[in-house]
Amino acid sequence: MAAQARNAIADQLERITPQFDALTHRARLGIDSAAEYDELEAMAQAIARDIVAPFRGRRPVHAPLYISADGRKAVW
Repeated sequence: MAAQARNAIADQLERITPQFDALTHRARLGIDSAAEYDELEAMAQAIARDIVAPFRGRRPVHAPLYISADGRKAVW
């Protein structure tokens, strides 16, 4: 089951590659205006949402048993 979840996540992340490649290509061409900058930022935000989406709502496989209040210590 865990292997299937990992594969599903990997498959979802792999589908984002063309979007990221398009963003990178457009950025390499240069940004000529504030409007173009805003458009590329919006593309980047959409890609970021797509990257995080497969991880939302899933329980980590090896979650720590305890995390300190300050978040600096954990026990597995």
